Amino acid sequence: MTSENDIDTRVRAIVQAYLAEASPAAWHVYAARSNYGDNLPLLQWLVDQPALDRGTALLIYWYLGAAWHVQFTSAEQALSPETFTLLRRIEERYAAGFYRTGNIGFDPYTSEGGRPDDYPKVPVVRPVPALMLEPVNGSELVDLHPEGFDEGLPMDVAVAIYALFEDHEG
Repeated sequence: MTSENDIDTRVRAIVQAYLAEASPAAWHVYAARSNYGDNLPLLQWLVDQPALDRGTALLIYWYLGAAWHVQFTSAEQALSPETFTLLRRIEERYAAGFYRTGNIGFDPYTSEGGRPDDYPKVPVVRPVPALMLEPVNGSELVDLHPEGFDEGLPMDVAVAIYALFEDHEG
């Protein structure tokens, strides 16, 4: 019988193999539609890619809950130290120009996911850098709800993942 840990490893391998071959627009869809509850390693993989579009990096930043994390000054204080650390990595790389292209448009203030105004009552101890509040005015608008996708993945990839769970349960 396959362990949960083994399944998680296999799921990550399937998704990472897909992402390694996917376009920047497909990365954007994955970042927008995937389940942020269990995909931090794959988001970290995306954030480590210099080919990641600035619009997608900014989307990940806000979807990770940047507005919530302004109340913490260190990873040790945060409820999710890994998320806090990833947010700081995105800020640093974004400011340093690590993400060179800005073809995909994203505005944090009109985001379907996380937004700057999500937590108005959270005390701001460490403000979001001004650069992270600016929209990316890319010329490419990506459909965040494409046909034939489930949780940001094409159906063939999603079906391969579902099969792992069916095999585990069966």
